[in-house]
Amino acid sequence: ISTGVGGGWILNGKPWRGVEGMAGEIGHTVVDPAGPVCLCGKRGCVERLASGPYLARQVREWLEGDREKGKLLRELAGNNLEAIAPPLISEAAARGDEVAKEAIARAGWAVGVAIGNTANLINPQLFVLGGGVTKAGELFWETLRRVARETALPEVKFAIAPAKLGDEAPLWGAVALAEQLTINN
Repeated sequence: ISTGVGGGWILNGKPWRGVEGMAGEIGHTVVDPAGPVCLCGKRGCVERLASGPYLARQVREWLEGDREKGKLLRELAGNNLEAIAPPLISEAAARGDEVAKEAIARAGWAVGVAIGNTANLINPQLFVLGGGVTKAGELFWETLRRVARETALPEVKFAIAPAKLGDEAPLWGAVALAEQLTINN
């Protein structure tokens, strides 16, 4: 969860790509059909609600619409709305800025709904999340975990954990996929 929201599946210890190689596109799971339009053309995709660039864009739009909101966030950005980026939003949220907290919670909500629905569909053991947005702080993680549990059926058990590989997780995922493709071909 960073400049976009991507995903991948490991089934029986091996990467699983699906029929067309598109398995794991959780970022384009619609969680709010009345939500904002995503680059893919759909409304309310997880990516449109939780990725870093869209998170910053949403905050800027909220601040442009109400000059009284987000005083701390504005101060941290030097009153330059274009300077607002996810790390700044995270800092402002940690320091109590209501606009920043709302944005972080909304991102956590979107990812949580997608995880809960995915858990209901395929009942995985574990969801591992990485990327810059996952560093947004405890509000993000608390909201995400609560909403995922509320969305999933009570009988569906799963864990959610931060990626141990941090920002290198996508690289290692690509290595695993390349190895699988080499072995299979």
